[in-house]
Amino acid sequence: MSADNDKKLKPIKVQPDVSAKSVATVISEGDTLHAAAEDAHSEQQALLEASPLASQYAAALAAHVEAKHDQVERIEDRLEGVIEQQEAKLHQIEAKQPGILSMPSTRANWQSQVQQQQALLQRLHGRLEGVREIKEGMGLHGPRVEELAARKLRHDEPELAEGWDDMRAAQRAHEALMRKQDQEKRIKLEREQSAGQGRGQAQSLNLSRSVV
Repeated sequence: MSADNDKKLKPIKVQPDVSAKSVATVISEGDTLHAAAEDAHSEQQALLEASPLASQYAAALAAHVEAKHDQVERIEDRLEGVIEQQEAKLHQIEAKQPGILSMPSTRANWQSQVQQQQALLQRLHGRLEGVREIKEGMGLHGPRVEELAARKLRHDEPELAEGWDDMRAAQRAHEALMRKQDQEKRIKLEREQSAGQGRGQAQSLNLSRSVV
């Protein structure tokens, strides 16, 4: 009986699972995969920037942005000048206020002129604020001046804009494919890691049962 018990208690040698990856290996492979995806993105971006179409579009857009900036500044300067003139005119009208002994119609006419001039100044100030908002404000996708310039470019050179859109769409499709492949490879690595851990736990359980 003693010999039989010794035989049962003899440790069982567990063969290592050569297919299971260690955590460090999986992390290393994940880092390598991420680096490869980043390199692919950088290569695509470099190709995009080096494309003649991209250079042509960038140059055209820069010219339109500069022209739009100049236009906005010219309008701003003109509005400021007109406002100064109208403010001076308002002061002149106010200085001619009828006296107490003036006819009611004369006083009513003066008040009407003042109100009209004030309303005009209010509209001019509103226009000036709108121009400054365009000059300095931000739109949905960037500075408003650049958005207006891009819209003008699309109107002036529709074929160039269409080619740019097609190239950007191709780039986005490529990036989406790279993200999908990256995700699939990560899932595969995680499954391999999980499977390796599961086999190791099963072998440990079998060993415990054999010892008992």
